[in-house]
Amino acid sequence: MDIKTIVNQKKDLSIVLAVYSILALTLITFFQYNVGGDGASYISIANYYATGNWNDMINGYWSPLYSWLVAPFLVSGFDPFFAVAVSRCVSLVIGFFTIIGVYRLAETFKIDDWVKKFLIVSLLPIILFFALSRVTPDLLVTCLLVYYFSIIFDPKYPLKRSNGILSGLIGGLGYLAKSYIFPLFLVHFSLFNLIHYYKNRKTSVLKNFVLGLAVFFIISGLWVGTISQKYDKLTIGTATDYNHEIIGPQYQEHPIYFLGLIKPPTEKAVSIWEEPSTIKLEDWSPFDSWENFQFQLKVLWKNITRSIAFIEYFSILSLVILMVTLVVLFKTESERIKNNLIYLLTTMLIYTGGYCLIFVEIRYLWPVGLLLLLTGFYLIHILYENRIFNSKNRNILLIILMVSFMVTPTIELVSYVSSDGQIPALSSNLKNDYHIQGNIASNDRWAETLSISYYLESHYYGLTANNPSSLEEELESNSIDYYFVWSAPDNFVLSNYQEITGNKIKDLKIYSRLKS
Repeated sequence: MDIKTIVNQKKDLSIVLAVYSILALTLITFFQYNVGGDGASYISIANYYATGNWNDMINGYWSPLYSWLVAPFLVSGFDPFFAVAVSRCVSLVIGFFTIIGVYRLAETFKIDDWVKKFLIVSLLPIILFFALSRVTPDLLVTCLLVYYFSIIFDPKYPLKRSNGILSGLIGGLGYLAKSYIFPLFLVHFSLFNLIHYYKNRKTSVLKNFVLGLAVFFIISGLWVGTISQKYDKLTIGTATDYNHEIIGPQYQEHPIYFLGLIKPPTEKAVSIWEEPSTIKLEDWSPFDSWENFQFQLKVLWKNITRSIAFIEYFSILSLVILMVTLVVLFKTESERIKNNLIYLLTTMLIYTGGYCLIFVEIRYLWPVGLLLLLTGFYLIHILYENRIFNSKNRNILLIILMVSFMVTPTIELVSYVSSDGQIPALSSNLKNDYHIQGNIASNDRWAETLSISYYLESHYYGLTANNPSSLEEELESNSIDYYFVWSAPDNFVLSNYQEITGNKIKDLKIYSRLKS
């Protein structure tokens, strides 16, 4: 490949990255402050690192890497609004490198330059939406995995020891971003090293495997040891056990909605959501009884159907892409194409399958969405390469595929713009006009009230139990300073609390505890 070709290739990527940067700087002004429950926890933990609060910074539920990236910007002082804006900026930077990673992955599959142009343009609204919609490490996980896939999918993987080391490094960082990556990496890395060994019969594959695992266990082991010491048991994280418990047959809805008021786990914590695994829940096993086993099968089926719906949500052509992939896989005589399609399908299946056993949300499947996007463009590349259609039809298909993946994130970005400022604006109003700060509880809208509590730098105890006769006793026993009543009836009265907003806030009354 000559220098001119390389320059032209990087020029396309540079233009897309420049456009992404401009759009990011523009959109950040509309998406600064929507934090969410998960985001409040990650930012709160980042603040512990910034202030050196060792007792609270070690958390087995929320993995640390995202908080580490945010923490340096909070060293000079904590402002809840600024912290959310910083978190968004960190995610946008991660998105920048995700685009580069997808481009690198496309090069691993030797997708031609013309198809790659459409591919990376398709990423613009997708990555912007991933970065701006959530204050979570899901985009960070996606970014790391894209680089890992570009290494492990490469036919040249066995030729360099550095490939094994880099795989282990990225796997370790992935675990520090999200504990789910620990079992995923062990399964995926082992399987693909076995595939490479089967194809090459080279001892270099075994060396890469050993080096990769060694690096992975060194990085992950430091964090495993740290949290295991805190919880007095060997654990890679508390999220899996907690998520398994809350989907049990004894809980028809999330326990956070019916357990009543729960004191935050530490003095500085915004809510119990900062360490939800401290809630004592009933454990269960599908092997305890035939009923439990049937229940587990129902959970699995429900998550499979949810995953299919989420995959289709990425693009209306998602299932078509998967079906065409299977047809090409069985029809093609090219070993290289077969290998690439098997790699993509196997990885999507493994990644999605792990979540299907417990619980799945669409943001968990972002890496699958990008692999699906890559698969679609790769199919067009190989079908054109095999003269199935001409360049005109190829371009039509490229445009259709690109638009199919761009529609949903574009619509989501537009809808988020109109909703982003509502909770922060209300929080500013409550802080400046009513000077609310202290222990807060509510009758409804758990997520919104938690976000407001974060901005008020207060403690949120959650939802009161559905028992009007003991409501005041529950509030008093938990030293609740402010009770948020959403959509309260006109005759709602608390003898030891006084309503302070005077019906000035739509759908919300706030009752302040009377001073004794």
